[in-house]
Amino acid sequence: MRLHIRAFCLASVTTATLPGFIIFVWCSLTGFGTELVRLFESIHPSGGLSIIDNVNNSFTSCIPGIVVNTLYTAVDAFILSIIFALFYNLFIGKFEK
Repeated sequence: MRLHIRAFCLASVTTATLPGFIIFVWCSLTGFGTELVRLFESIHPSGGLSIIDNVNNSFTSCIPGIVVNTLYTAVDAFILSIIFALFYNLFIGKFEK
């Protein structure tokens, strides 16, 4: 059975982005998970919009960083899910015959 690429990508982006968004907001509010967010921000450039740099400030100063990091999470999930779906469909087509 082949994967519907668009549906698989939409489901993957949703299930990957929502937990990322929750972690980013939780880190901004309580400081929990700062090492995970620091690792994520070390891979993805966020300019001056870093959550870690603004975690001691008010929550509103972290909102641009939350948005940027959530978009990075969505783009990463989209790229990985489309690659996975394409390879899956390629290999399942060869093994079905």
